[in-house]
Amino acid sequence: MISFFRKIRQKLLTQNRVTRYLVYALGEILLVVIGILIALQVNNYREALQTKARETAFLHGLRSDLLLNLDELQRSIDQYSRASRSAKVMISYFEGAPITNTDSLNFHTMEVLYWDPFIRNNSTLREMISSGSLGIISDDSLKNELLRMELSYDKIDGDQEHMRYDYQEYLYGPFFRTGDVGQAYKDYMAILGGVEQATKNTRNADVIKVLLDDPAYKNGFSLCLLNAKDLISNLEEMVISTQRSLARIDTQLNKTDTL
Repeated sequence: MISFFRKIRQKLLTQNRVTRYLVYALGEILLVVIGILIALQVNNYREALQTKARETAFLHGLRSDLLLNLDELQRSIDQYSRASRSAKVMISYFEGAPITNTDSLNFHTMEVLYWDPFIRNNSTLREMISSGSLGIISDDSLKNELLRMELSYDKIDGDQEHMRYDYQEYLYGPFFRTGDVGQAYKDYMAILGGVEQATKNTRNADVIKVLLDDPAYKNGFSLCLLNAKDLISNLEEMVISTQRSLARIDTQLNKTDTL
């Protein structure tokens, strides 16, 4: 095409037709500009497709992480709820409620002392933030929701760390110094299996009295009750935020599928 226009220009110049030469020259320039614009358009279209493909991949990763979080959130809510119920029972023992059997006492002690904190799944979001790819998400509301959730997760981590410190300070120390951990675990597993008093407890009344007369030990169960209440509330809010984010992600993925 270029050689074709070159021949025309040369012919027009030899024939001294300057006006026609200028028209053909402008036409050639116009074609070149149009070609550049088309190439840019094609390039932009390809980049848009690549960006959309990356966004879709990230959305699928975020969706998988959030679904795992939902399961983990519910597990933690259930665990802290059980710990709260057992802490209330233990506090009632400190306040004079009769202990019908030591197996039950061991069970409620272990329900509180069992520690398996909530751990978030946010590998995709961490990757997006570290690589500077967060802006690839086209839904600004989703981006803001995810970032708010990260801040809430940080608070939950801090609250759990504080609760862990209280356990070590007020519960683990007194119980490990005075109680029978091995027997408590056996009683705990027996009751979980639906068999109460499956084993004879070696803890005597004097040992139980030492524990129930320890104000630090009682405070540990009270702190468990307070901390668990706040954690359960925060975790339940995270369930709502997670479900909201999943709905937004599904909306975005459905838009992609219909393109």
